[in-house]
Amino acid sequence: MHVRWSHETPLPDSDLVVFLHGFGADENDLLPLGNAFDDRYTIASVQAPKKLPDHFGGYCWFPISTELEANGQDIITPVQQLDDWVQSVASDYRSVSLLGFSQGMAMATSLMRMRPGTYATIIGLSGFVVDATETPELQALFQDDQVAATQQPFFWGYDPGDPIVASDRIAETGAWLRPRVTLEERTYNGIGHGIHPQEISHFMAFLNEQM
Repeated sequence: MHVRWSHETPLPDSDLVVFLHGFGADENDLLPLGNAFDDRYTIASVQAPKKLPDHFGGYCWFPISTELEANGQDIITPVQQLDDWVQSVASDYRSVSLLGFSQGMAMATSLMRMRPGTYATIIGLSGFVVDATETPELQALFQDDQVAATQQPFFWGYDPGDPIVASDRIAETGAWLRPRVTLEERTYNGIGHGIHPQEISHFMAFLNEQM
C-alpha cells in the first residue's frame, strides 16, 4: 500500500488512525485533517489501489456506479489487501482506529465487518455501507452476525442533502448501523459532500473520549 505517515517510525504508546479517502482522491486528500490530532496519534493516510483514467484523476478502492452500486467481487480484493496491510502494522501501536470519507467509509465499515471488535473507533464521514446481501463471497468475508455483539464505537457525520450519497442510500446506511454499533450520529445541513470544521471538532471529541 502507498501510505503517507505523520511519523516515519512508530511512537511509543501511540494510537494509529488510518485515513481512507474517497473516490477520485488520493492519500493527500485527507491529510489536512491530521492537524486536528495531537501527538498521541499517528496518522497513516492510505492511497486506494485502483488508478482512475487520467481525464478523471485520482484513485478508487473499487468501481461504482452513479448510484454507488458496486460488483461485490470488485470489493473483495481491495478489502482483503487493506486488511492485510492494517494487520501488518497494528502491533506497533496501542490501538487502531479508522477514518473513512465517502467510499473510504465503505472500506472502513468493511474492515469492521471482517474483524468485529478489532478497532478502537471508527469515524465515517459522508459515506455509506457496502450492501453484501446479493454477494455470497462478501457475506462469507464479513462477520455481520458478530458485529452487534462488539458494540463498536462509531461516529457518523453527513449532510442529509448530500448530492453524491442519495437519501435512500443514507437511509440504508443508517438502518444498517443503528442496531449494530454504539453510534454517535450527527447531521450537518448544507455541507454537501464534504467535511465541516464543526464536524472535525465533534469527531475529535468523540475519538478522545473513546481513547
